[in-house]
Amino acid sequence: MAGTDTLLTGKDTLLAVADSLAGTDSLTVADSLSGVADTVAAAWTDRVYGSVAGYVHNLDLLSILRMVGMSLAVILILFALSKATRHLFIVIDRRLLDHRGSWFKGIRFRNIDILSSAQLTKAALFVSRVLRYAIYALLLYIALPLIFAIFPATRSLAGTLFSWIVTPVISMLQGFIAYLPKLLRIAIIIVIMRYILKFLKYVAQEIEAGRLVIPKFYPDWAHATYTLLRIFMIAFTIVLIFPLLPESESAVFRGVSVFIGVLFSIGSSSVISNMVAGMVITYMRSFRVGDRIKVGEVYGDVVEKTLFVIRIKTVKREVITVPNSSILSSNIINYSIEAQEKGVILSQDVSVGYDVTWRRAHELLISAALKTEYVLHDPKPFVLTKTLADSAAVHQICVYTNNPEFQARIYSEMNLHILDIFQSEGIEMVVPLYEVLRQDNSKVLPEEYGKK
Repeated sequence: MAGTDTLLTGKDTLLAVADSLAGTDSLTVADSLSGVADTVAAAWTDRVYGSVAGYVHNLDLLSILRMVGMSLAVILILFALSKATRHLFIVIDRRLLDHRGSWFKGIRFRNIDILSSAQLTKAALFVSRVLRYAIYALLLYIALPLIFAIFPATRSLAGTLFSWIVTPVISMLQGFIAYLPKLLRIAIIIVIMRYILKFLKYVAQEIEAGRLVIPKFYPDWAHATYTLLRIFMIAFTIVLIFPLLPESESAVFRGVSVFIGVLFSIGSSSVISNMVAGMVITYMRSFRVGDRIKVGEVYGDVVEKTLFVIRIKTVKREVITVPNSSILSSNIINYSIEAQEKGVILSQDVSVGYDVTWRRAHELLISAALKTEYVLHDPKPFVLTKTLADSAAVHQICVYTNNPEFQARIYSEMNLHILDIFQSEGIEMVVPLYEVLRQDNSKVLPEEYGKK
């Protein structure tokens, strides 16, 4: 440093002499410059002697032993920190294994196991191992520049190694500090939107529970409306946050965004159509969860209703998933809307021969219907004569019930009662072809009915 200061002083002196000698004769200028040159040479000589003296000083035995000792101390500290790190992570891994039953219970979505407890434990142990090796690498990377800095010949290499860490870290910190205002705006937007969604969810729950009544707004619309508003609010939040994201103005970021948008628009057409159909079906109020419905050839109880599909459990306990777009384009028969208040009508066609008067046929059919479980006595069952065919009159027995979910059971039991009553009264339930082909006038009746 002394040599450098001397050089700077010599330079300033040279410039001052040149200014002061402007306009003087050449001999005087030469003498002055010669004196300045001697000063600069002396400065360089002092600097060289200083460097040589320092180098010789570092080569003596005491200096070498001191540098070796400092290097060994750094190595011992590195070894101790490595051992402590290894012991710490052994304890962490043991605690992860001991508490895996309570800390890692698995991740489930509805009835699907996404990640089991064993898989989560294995992932946690893997993260622990990666962190341990990362700490080992960091300790080694810090120790090497420290050792290089001890020896004069490798000090420049130590500075280079430190710069590889310090320069990116400083750059990252500067970028983070510069990004803090935008990050604060993003946080404020997210917090505001979150509390708006909480308020909307609270209002929807109050409407759904019947504690908040809005004229001409049905309670079963609450959840669907909240879901629609939630999707809109999330999309609006993304639109607000997008310009504040890092590198959002770069061409690469925009290209990836456009590519994702194109993929989404191409691959999600059916998803969007099902979602729109789900919203339309909800506001149509065609059915609710628990209703007995018939959609096309599918007949059963609605067990789940989502934005994309509904699930219907048939009388055979088969769960059928039907897309909402298919439902919207089909006729929906709901057996449960009027069932509890007025009762739903179930009907069954019965062909009765012309040897039985219509009055007697009506009376017997009503009697059989009244013996059937889940059939209401008020309103009373009634009979319609639908058609007069070539060989028999077709009567339709109509009954009221508040339990359309037992429809198959009602039909079966009512048919059995019809057979019992008609055959007990000596009325055959045979096809016309059999009547033509039989040889005598004897009636075909079960023995238990013939004996009565």
